[in-house]
Amino acid sequence: MISILLEDKSIDNFQKALQELEKKSASIIILSCDNNAFSPLFLDPILKKCTIPIIGGIFPAIVYKNRQYTQGTVLLGLDIPLHPTIIHNISDDKEYDDVIEHKVGELPQDTKTMFLFFDGVSANIDTIIQSIFNNYGLTINYVGGSAVATNFVKKAVIFSNEGLLVDAAILASSTAESTIGVKHGWEPLDDNIYMVTKAINNVVYEIDYKPAFEVYQQIIESYTKEPFTPDSFLDKSQFFPLGIRRLSGDSVVRVATATNEEKGLVCTGSVAENSAIQILHSNTAHLVDAAQKATELSHNSHYTKSFKLYIGCLARLLVMGEDFSQELEHIYEDDEVMIGALSGGEIANNKDHYLELYNATAVVAKISDV
Repeated sequence: MISILLEDKSIDNFQKALQELEKKSASIIILSCDNNAFSPLFLDPILKKCTIPIIGGIFPAIVYKNRQYTQGTVLLGLDIPLHPTIIHNISDDKEYDDVIEHKVGELPQDTKTMFLFFDGVSANIDTIIQSIFNNYGLTINYVGGSAVATNFVKKAVIFSNEGLLVDAAILASSTAESTIGVKHGWEPLDDNIYMVTKAINNVVYEIDYKPAFEVYQQIIESYTKEPFTPDSFLDKSQFFPLGIRRLSGDSVVRVATATNEEKGLVCTGSVAENSAIQILHSNTAHLVDAAQKATELSHNSHYTKSFKLYIGCLARLLVMGEDFSQELEHIYEDDEVMIGALSGGEIANNKDHYLELYNATAVVAKISDV
């Protein structure tokens, strides 16, 4: 296992690092920053020449050891092989149970972990995750995230041997053992519970039979005593995500990234009609505590050689600011290999819980490389 951190956006350095790992590894994970401004025009010829499997994505920020970076790339060469499957045009409505069954097929009996990376602004991510779970259930672990540009515009964000892809998902099965912790650290703003009375996929149109943005706007303005307009939407909404209530366990967090012409809330993940929701908030202490608990859940002392994969969310960075380093310090352990990204959505289970797309959540995975 070899990790390489590139702190610049040089295409030449990227190519050299990829070629170095290709000679010494069985497969490669690549996590890269949106500020690099990587494009298929320059990267596709490099990625297509690589003779070992590549998976990964582009994110607003990446993590290496106990630091986060908004420029650069981390590449991890693994000793275990990955077996990637690419699904193109995931925004198209399809029978994804059949797509997964046909393209991925039956997994080998020694499969233990599947890595998942999606274009985070595409439709149907939740549907595809549901289909993956329908096909493979709790027999394996899953971990990954939604790759997105910093401003959530549509662009090529998925690394593969076919090049840098847009509107795509890459799923990679492996024999790697893993232990995964998932915690978010957000709490209800108050005791009020609201009903989603109209929603389609990732857009909430009505809350309590009223335009969703108007309800959301009123709640936030009442709390902050400041105007909340569509122009300032993303700057403020990251601090006040929606919490979808569950009968047991933590609520599932959804970050609203925009409002549309119909005064709906566009979220980074689906929200089912008739969901009971609350408006959430948090602070550094609660978020760091959650990350520490996720780390404790991921601990496994039996792995002889392993790395740690952290998938967090940009909202956590925005809320904590410079204190975000505290989260990474609580996750990182001295001398271990740790890579990660701040994503548009975190994907995980731990063999005991349903596979889920999360927002604003800390996912920590300890993964064996033997």
